[in-house]
Amino acid sequence: MNSPEHADDGRYPAAPAPASRADDHGQRGASASDALAVLHGGPLPPPPVDTLGEALLRATRTGHGVVLIDGEGTAARRSYTELYDDALHTLAGLAAAGPPPGARVILRTADSADLLTAFWACVLGGLVPLPVPPGTDEAGLGEAVAAVGEAWLLTDDAPGPLPPGLRRLGPIGALRQGRPGRPVEALPDDLAVLTLTSGSAGRPKAVPLTHRHVLARAHATAVARGLGATTRSLNWMPLDHVSGIVMFHVRDVFLGCHQVHVDTEWVRADPLRWLDLADAERIDTTWAPNRTFALVADRIDEQPDRSWDLSGLRYIMNGGEAVRDRTTRRFVAALAPHGLPSGAVHPGWGMPETASGVVDSVFRPGDGPPRRHVPVGVPHPGVSVRVVGEDGRVLPVGAVGRLQVTGVPVVDAYLEGGVPRPAPRSADGWLVTDDLAFVADGELTVTGRADGVIELNGALYHGHEIEDAVDQLPCVRPSFTVARACAADGAGPEGLAVFFSPRAGVPAREAEALVRERLRRRFGADGVHVEALMEHELPRTATGKLRRSVLAARLPGARR
Repeated sequence: MNSPEHADDGRYPAAPAPASRADDHGQRGASASDALAVLHGGPLPPPPVDTLGEALLRATRTGHGVVLIDGEGTAARRSYTELYDDALHTLAGLAAAGPPPGARVILRTADSADLLTAFWACVLGGLVPLPVPPGTDEAGLGEAVAAVGEAWLLTDDAPGPLPPGLRRLGPIGALRQGRPGRPVEALPDDLAVLTLTSGSAGRPKAVPLTHRHVLARAHATAVARGLGATTRSLNWMPLDHVSGIVMFHVRDVFLGCHQVHVDTEWVRADPLRWLDLADAERIDTTWAPNRTFALVADRIDEQPDRSWDLSGLRYIMNGGEAVRDRTTRRFVAALAPHGLPSGAVHPGWGMPETASGVVDSVFRPGDGPPRRHVPVGVPHPGVSVRVVGEDGRVLPVGAVGRLQVTGVPVVDAYLEGGVPRPAPRSADGWLVTDDLAFVADGELTVTGRADGVIELNGALYHGHEIEDAVDQLPCVRPSFTVARACAADGAGPEGLAVFFSPRAGVPAREAEALVRERLRRRFGADGVHVEALMEHELPRTATGKLRRSVLAARLPGARR
């Protein structure tokens, strides 16, 4: 086991910047070729622990723990020592129930405390947890089993007949025994946790993350951003999502810091609750997608008498969707009177296949016109990114191409039917993503997904650029707009469809006419399918992304 290198204040020291061209741009821990679109995060020091179980045991010596806030706003606090003890007693019940070491265990519960207890019981017992949303139905469980193979189910209420290959263990609370179980010794390359892909291109696949993958990502973030035992974090992503459970919860256990997790819907109902908690819990590290930035700025305009002390916030991760320059500037300006530091927002990039975020930057509002794309920054230590053309060759700096990534936290396979299948990789082993990007001034900029490009009058745009233009209209509720390519009759040339939600009191037909006019003036787009929808007709994923595939069903000719 390696020893940690903590700074005097309990934080990791910032990674030293290698001598490179990137230094000329103030980049830390990254280097870029003079001509090619390649960025390296530099070496990653060995983490202080080798497995997740060791991380939780070490956290029990810090005196910190987890705060869980439910859908009513009620908080429950549990120390890391109590979490470890609960997990060991639940492990005894798991061992008695029969799953052998290495078995896949699907966790389906709406109780966050039970979810964390079961997660750590599995980790300590050598089982591999797969958290899924509490509303996962029989079909969803079938898709999970199709990905991970034979599995066991921990749930309070099974949604119906279980699919073949899935055995029920019962409710999580019933597994706690009077005696503690015995932890199983794990190795760094053993599987630690499974997460499912979105399934947008077919059935979901399982991403198998080892202890090494998860700890490398947590350690790299700590080194890059100076996180440590004194960090105080706030997360409102669901804990059944990779970003909630891995990027926040496991990272914070690794740090041994104070962590707060809030019911997602409770925050969505009033985004200013996010700021209330950041103030009350003296938070310095949190996250939000761009749509929440827009909603927060709107609410502050509506409630100018609200007040917070946000001077401690220094690391607001901004990702999960396109980062919009105009929206982020407005957010920073709205919170500046409440003490928000100008460099607190950190646009970033990551994916389940990299154990979540592995690239980030510091957002610096400019005085000029809004940028078309916002840089997401430089890779964390242990990670490299590059941009390649259709022939697989690395492109020059400034050219847009397909993003590829490699490094310690990057997986090399998926699970399909419980069998490892190679992930898409280049000839020299880099993971091929579906994102388009370019490198400029020593930073990576992600422009959008390769399948999200829309052609209008010979010019190419990403859907989020069109959505941003629509969101600027006073009649439109920001963050509820979807733009996608379509052929309205199912056979004609590709066109454009835009779905949006009008502000309260604005007639739908009037708002649709204003949106059409904005699209015609800004993009020269005529004959656009524009449809005003109520908020509940714009379904979101667990993390709040608008579900474009569901909206596509409204257009028989929509391209999937």
